[in-house]
Amino acid sequence: MAKEKVVRCRVSKNGGGPPAESVRFVPLEVFDLWKHLMVTRHGFEIVEEQVSLWFDIDGDPHVSYSEADYEKVLRLSMWVYSDRDRMFRKIVRYFPEADYAEIRPAFLSHYEKPRNHSRFAARIEERRGVWVKAKA
Repeated sequence: MAKEKVVRCRVSKNGGGPPAESVRFVPLEVFDLWKHLMVTRHGFEIVEEQVSLWFDIDGDPHVSYSEADYEKVLRLSMWVYSDRDRMFRKIVRYFPEADYAEIRPAFLSHYEKPRNHSRFAARIEERRGVWVKAKA
């Protein structure tokens, strides 16, 4: 069973109308950089940061948590070829399972197949998991 430290936060942007808000799950190891870019470059506000663990539940049928103890979060992993670096790199992102079908096409549109490159391969792996709510 895989487990990873992940930050759950709320992201909002007020563009003059009602704020558009969503939940994001970001690996702890890159959270500070991600937050800095979201705030300074994209103008978002990041609130309600909470660190806990994401567990892969695809491989363990014995996992059982009460509904109040976790949120269902899907991990998407894929390898994409970088023309700049001339090598493959792994992309890993976390999405609320309930919103995944809507978010997936928009996310994948950022990683279009490069022109004139025969070695492009976007092998996509989706793993169901849970983000366990930390006790206060």
